[in-house]
Amino acid sequence: MRKGSFVLVLLAFGLSFAFRVTQGIDEAQRAVVKAFQVGARDKAPYLYSKTKSYKEISTILASEADDVGSKVFAIRTMNYASKAISAAFVGVEDLTPLDTLRKKETEGTMSFTPVDLDEIRNRIEFLRNNRGMNCSPKELGRAEAFYDALVYELSKETPNSALVLRFYNEASTVSRIAESKLKVAIENELECYTGRKKVVAPPPPPPEEKPPEVAVKPEEKKPKIVEEPLKITARIHFDFDKYNIKREYIPILNEVVKTLKENPFTKVRIEGFTDIIGPKDYNVRLAYRRAMSVKKYLVKKGIPEDRIEIVGFGKERFIATNETSIGRLTNRRVEFIVIRVQEE
Repeated sequence: MRKGSFVLVLLAFGLSFAFRVTQGIDEAQRAVVKAFQVGARDKAPYLYSKTKSYKEISTILASEADDVGSKVFAIRTMNYASKAISAAFVGVEDLTPLDTLRKKETEGTMSFTPVDLDEIRNRIEFLRNNRGMNCSPKELGRAEAFYDALVYELSKETPNSALVLRFYNEASTVSRIAESKLKVAIENELECYTGRKKVVAPPPPPPEEKPPEVAVKPEEKKPKIVEEPLKITARIHFDFDKYNIKREYIPILNEVVKTLKENPFTKVRIEGFTDIIGPKDYNVRLAYRRAMSVKKYLVKKGIPEDRIEIVGFGKERFIATNETSIGRLTNRRVEFIVIRVQEE
């Protein structure tokens, strides 16, 4: 291959990679902005902080060329933006699950770097169990997000030591700040910890006056909260003429499973696609098989079949050129779209 052609191939690969990653980050950023616009920063500070932190982690992983990891945390950003928006309307926040590093993974990773995962986990659990979400919500949300990023990095066969230390330092520093705020609240019996306002002597009552007559308005009903459909930027790609799931995409599928389990009143449509090579009818069947293989994985992980729809589009709706091998790989994909969000 001539040098010029080799440079063009590298350029095409770089552009394709950047397109796939930056699209997820852009959609994650739009989700953060939407949460901000409805007032989630002030009305749901814990969830909003966690949302923003997940988006930051997605960007960090993208800068380290971790395509899958960037997508995983972009999906989390959109999922938690949806939670923050709902909490902002309802006025109530709930603690969300923490990730866990399995023991078999711990044995192979903890020897390479001196991070103490249990130290951070224990501090976060202390905060969660002692109204830390009330007294230091922003710090707790950020600490949990970077703890999850740390667990993700340590779960790899070969963790990036620089990222491990970066995520560890952020989670450790922010969780300590949250712990300090909580201890001040405990020592001073602040309202965020006790749940009670301090008793203040009421002012003397004003002279009794006959209130003016006011027409009584009928009680206004609160608008029903309906979340708009959320598109999940999660794609997995397939080898030519294949429909088996490649191992590298399992983390993305697991994140889709987690998102669906955390949002039990959603349904997902799985859409399968192919590249331009091959007869139209054959490609439609191949695209359907790709969607079906993903559906089977979700069902195996505990998602009910009646919450999953599948469709195969075949050789249409291309998102990249079919003139290069990288472009055709990009088109051989399955996408996920959450098509309905219901209230209980």
